[in-house]
Amino acid sequence: MYTVIVSLLIVIGLFFCSISVFFFCRTNHCACTRAGTCNNPVNCYWLGAIISALISLAFCCLALNTQLGTLLWLVLMGSCFLGAFISQKRNKKSSLKKTTTINALLISEIN
Repeated sequence: MYTVIVSLLIVIGLFFCSISVFFFCRTNHCACTRAGTCNNPVNCYWLGAIISALISLAFCCLALNTQLGTLLWLVLMGSCFLGAFISQKRNKKSSLKKTTTINALLISEIN
């Protein structure tokens, strides 16, 4: 029974880690693409990212003791950020390929 509760707390912590990383990525996207025009959503996204990270840390520390819970939280956050980074790189690469083919079509139509 104890292992089920610990596992459930860890899964809930992972869920809040992913929410935190999502809000962080939304903040960066909004701040980089529309700088100065979306200050209020940026503040809301930052607040959501911080609160979700703290809730995740609390669940990880409840599942394990404080030291192991903090280490687990760092691993979970690192994994979520790595997944977001890899996803962003793949999306950028695929959009670059689409842009290149569209540009090639436009150049051949002009000629």
